[in-house]
Amino acid sequence: MLLWQNFGVFFVHSMYFLASIYLYNWFIRLLQPPPRLRHTIRLIFIILVGSLLIGKFLGRYDFNSFSYFLSFSSSTWMGFTFFFCVFAAASDLIRFLLKTFPVRGSVSIANSRGFRRTLVAVIAGLTLVTGGCALREAYKIGITRLDVPLLGLPAEMEGLTVLQVSDVHYGMLVENGRLSEIVARINELNPDIVVITGDLVDESVSHMERMAGPLSKLKSRLGVFAITGNHEYYAGVDRVVAIMEGAGIHVLRNEVTVLPGGLQLLGIDDPTGARRVGAPVPDFNRIVSTLDPRKPSILLYHQPQNFERAASAGVGLQLSGHTHGSQLFPLRPISHVLFSHLRGLYSQGNSYMYVSRGVGTGGPPMRLGSPPELVYIRLHCPT
Repeated sequence: MLLWQNFGVFFVHSMYFLASIYLYNWFIRLLQPPPRLRHTIRLIFIILVGSLLIGKFLGRYDFNSFSYFLSFSSSTWMGFTFFFCVFAAASDLIRFLLKTFPVRGSVSIANSRGFRRTLVAVIAGLTLVTGGCALREAYKIGITRLDVPLLGLPAEMEGLTVLQVSDVHYGMLVENGRLSEIVARINELNPDIVVITGDLVDESVSHMERMAGPLSKLKSRLGVFAITGNHEYYAGVDRVVAIMEGAGIHVLRNEVTVLPGGLQLLGIDDPTGARRVGAPVPDFNRIVSTLDPRKPSILLYHQPQNFERAASAGVGLQLSGHTHGSQLFPLRPISHVLFSHLRGLYSQGNSYMYVSRGVGTGGPPMRLGSPPELVYIRLHCPT
């Protein structure tokens, strides 16, 4: 059980470790520094990689300015490492092609010390600019407005509004200041219903109970509802659910609640999170079959999966998140392999699904080509 729970964390940190080794060797290979400077560079890399784990460990027991700084700086460096590796790998490919298919003088130029130093400087500059833009993009939350026809919606509910917030990832990098900003933006929109579609938290941290304060200020006419994502299980699902319910949030765990006008709101636990901690995996087909297909329904399901099953069962709208819309642009091809529904609005027959890019981040506090969003949905009677 513990092995599965930690596998994702182990994989990410292993890839980060391997990327750091590649980047260190790339620096040494191109700059060829003297031994003393080489040892200094190696020590810097070790400190930066190690501080990420140290910051996460400290945050479990004491959240303070030092642990926050350690986590922010090391997580930011993780993002810069990713961009640096992308540019460095591209430069290695170009140099390889120049050596394999030489143009007059290209080999000697590519091997010259001046060219190599210039190449390092250019790639460092590109990395700083790209990383800076990604940091900035991650903190500018936009509002995505949608008009969606909902199957079975009665005339008296025409124009009902639903605010979806997903993937906040409250923890070391997103704390009460950021969460309060998100809550304020939601309240400004004055939605009829607020739904949190999983990963409200990132991981277990000592100060998690503090988030109840901002969460309790969420306002909506018909209530605030939430489901579990995979990270709720990593952080301790019972603890997280208790905090949300203490803040006045109705957590739907494989259950339906019927709102005024007959609107059915169904929430299903995240199966991946449940599986990794040894909890019972929800039977999707059985739970969805409890809905009345003659009445309007909205399914809250963290991962953008099973849309076809939901549509065949008569679900009018599925709201999901999890993918972050492929948080960093160069990862989008990989994300498309993992998820056929990555971001945005999809339809099948009379059913719709929206996959939110979310408002938080996973790993580095950066986004590139996938800005954070709150999703404001106005429901309409089908024509």
